[in-house]
Order: sequence, then C-alpha cells, then structure tokens
Amino acid sequence: MANIELRVLDTRIGARFKRPRPSDIIVGTTTPLSSLVTRIGAALGSNKLSRLSICCHGYEAGVADERAAMSYMGGGFGLQLGSTDLTWSTVSDFAALAPNFAARAMLDVYACAAAADSSDGTGFTGNGRALMRELAGHTGATVRASDSIQTYTAGVVARTFLGITYATEYEGVDFGEWEGAVWLFHPDGSRSRDRSPGRGVA
Repeated sequence: MANIELRVLDTRIGARFKRPRPSDIIVGTTTPLSSLVTRIGAALGSNKLSRLSICCHGYEAGVADERAAMSYMGGGFGLQLGSTDLTWSTVSDFAALAPNFAARAMLDVYACAAAADSSDGTGFTGNGRALMRELAGHTGATVRASDSIQTYTAGVVARTFLGITYATEYEGVDFGEWEGAVWLFHPDGSRSRDRSPGRGVA
C-alpha cells in the first residue's frame, strides 16, 4: 500500500493536462459525481490518496449588494464538475472517499472563486467558503481553494518551418500560479490562509 496523487479534469476546461499522467481521470458532461467517486476508488486500488486535485470551472451568479446599491458577478456557487456539479446537493457524494484519504491528505480545488463568499449571510447560496468546509468535513482531507478568478492556459501550439505552419498540437491544461487569497479548509471546520500555495497542476 502506498500514498499516491490523483488528478481530475473536467472536459469543459480541457481534454488533458499539459503533462498528462496515465492515472489522470477525465470527466465530461455525462459523468455524475457518484461515478467519478467510483472511478477514483478504482484507480486507487489498495492505495491511499495523499492528494486529490480537481480542475474545473467554478459557478458565479449575479449578486445584489443593497448596502452599496449595486450588483456584481460573484463566485462561490459551486463547481461545474461532471453532469451533476459539486453543490450543496451533491457534496455528500464525496463522503464515500473518506476512507481512501491518507492522514494529512490534501484536496486541491482548481476552480474560479470556489472559496468566495457571495452570500448575504442568511443562507448557504453563494457561500463557497461553507461549501469547501463541508467538502473537507465529508472527506477528512484539507481542502485548498481560492476566493478569486483563476487563469490557466489550454491552447493549440502551431509548429512552423520558415514561417509556414506544418502541424498543430493541443498543448493541454496548465493551471499556472494561484490567484487571489488561497484558503485551507480543515476537516475540523477551521480555516487558515495558505500564503505559499506554490504552482498549480499542469
């Protein structure tokens, strides 16, 4: 038995990582979260997860700020992951993975404003911080996520000779550096700032 890392990529971000691994799990619009959890368990076998990286889009929505008399687009409304998304309605699906995480394991969420709090303080809608805390509680892993928009590259590279393109190649997803404030949500419900999160997946 060994501690290993797995990476999950939603196809709405890209078809593969820039530096793909055989163990990468690619999910699309027809993959429910329950199937993703099953695939992660199958990929692990008898091993434990030391790190699970999830790369997908984060949802945002219009938010009315009555005190400032303005509206804006805010994050924290869940993750566009598979066919059923990761929201308050589906986050408990990840509880099935709790026995698979090693001690002090990390769950990195590479998504825009996953940890943003756009709620009005009266409920859970738009409260990404609470959702990430819930994810940590269900899995027993420390969840790392940002409260800001994230940038990544996933372009097509042209191969040229004497200025003439003779081939193109899909470069794959490179998450690059984290943007904004990056937070650590611990299984005990506490939260702390990660001031040196390092580079993202590629």
